[in-house]
Amino acid sequence: MSSAERLFDLLQALRRRRRPVTAAQLAAELGVSQRTLYRDINRLKAVGADVEGEPGIGYVLKPGFLLPPLMLSEEEIEAVTLGLNWVRKGQDQGLSAAAGEALSKVASVLPAELRLRVDDSPLMVSNPWFKASASDPGSLRRAIRAGQKVRLFYRDRKGQTTERIVWPIAIGYEDAKRTLIAWCELRQDFRQFRLDRTQSIDCLEARYPNRRSELYRQWQASLLPENVTSGVDTGPVHKGKERINMSSPITFYTNPMSRGAIAHWMLEEVAAPYQTEILDYGTTMKSEQYLAINPMGKVPAIQHGDVIVTEAPAICTYLADTFPDAGLAPPQDQRGNYYRWLFFAAGPLEQAVTLQSLGHQLSEQEQMRFGCGTLATVLDTLAGALRTRPYITGSQFTAADVYVGSHIGWGLQFGTIDSRPEFIDYWNRIKDRPAHLRVDQFINKYAAQQTWAES
Repeated sequence: MSSAERLFDLLQALRRRRRPVTAAQLAAELGVSQRTLYRDINRLKAVGADVEGEPGIGYVLKPGFLLPPLMLSEEEIEAVTLGLNWVRKGQDQGLSAAAGEALSKVASVLPAELRLRVDDSPLMVSNPWFKASASDPGSLRRAIRAGQKVRLFYRDRKGQTTERIVWPIAIGYEDAKRTLIAWCELRQDFRQFRLDRTQSIDCLEARYPNRRSELYRQWQASLLPENVTSGVDTGPVHKGKERINMSSPITFYTNPMSRGAIAHWMLEEVAAPYQTEILDYGTTMKSEQYLAINPMGKVPAIQHGDVIVTEAPAICTYLADTFPDAGLAPPQDQRGNYYRWLFFAAGPLEQAVTLQSLGHQLSEQEQMRFGCGTLATVLDTLAGALRTRPYITGSQFTAADVYVGSHIGWGLQFGTIDSRPEFIDYWNRIKDRPAHLRVDQFINKYAAQQTWAES
């Protein structure tokens, strides 16, 4: 490593820290001796860097110092070029123009031999596809910088339009959409608004009272806590409905982006005390500790005292029986339809939908071997059952509706199940149950936390 590169790395190491850092820490990070480190700090001071501190105490770099010209490695040049080109091809015209100017400025300060890496980058950006938006991201960015309130006419996922006064704090740039993060005066809570659903945006003269940085911290704190994966997060306290006292709380193992959402809905319906362990695919889900719970290394699973239950339909059935006061299982002598449709959804429905999604058309012989028939026959059978009754077993909402309804809801959302009137009416009857809405909110917060974790 040349001395110039070493000085630049030292400068970057100091910039990353707001508190004094010792020479020993810096030397270890940069892979040099402390003697070399002291000499390099003196060289930085000699070219104008405002480095405060002394040996044995620590060093800190005061802001405002740049090393001209800026030196970047080849990979750093490729990263900057790729990122600026992605913004340049975006829908936000203001940022697109700014990205083009910034790319020119980066190229102008690079040595000639490295400038070619900008003009002839081997990393290409396709034309990004964005959902069209009637709103101007530039006006929103200006409102955020000025701390101004904004009036939105916003269409929700049900197609209903409402007028909102919001306090904009950030814009999230995802591959196919743009999301405004704001405090909503109507809901008195933080909300995320997809810009492609905004019909109009008006920046108001009024300023919101809080500092944007403080609102941003509050929004981040409103997402799922970091320690939810450690199992310390319990289910929400339900107003107007007491939890059933149990000597042993339930540990719920899940990933929100999985079939665990079915078991989560059921836990909320029975109002049992539980704590949540969120597991990640391929890592904690395959850990030795969790494999002792479920050797399959998949979710969901619950542990209730010494009892372990896996598989979503089994968890639904177990919880309905264990918490009879919730009224989610019919009387023992009326459980024929209840068991039938629980296991119809767990068997033929899920098998047929999965095979169809994989593009596999079963022959008559394969239909016999799989035991699920064709998807058309499965959906005809299910639609026939729902045509004459409000719920899958009759007039009572049960655990079977949690399981069957989850599959129908997902199928309608992702297009794997036909949008038949029977399915749409049934899903509309059950999707706004308070327990399901709480789970939906939990999943949305988890998704937001994962999306903006690196922001």
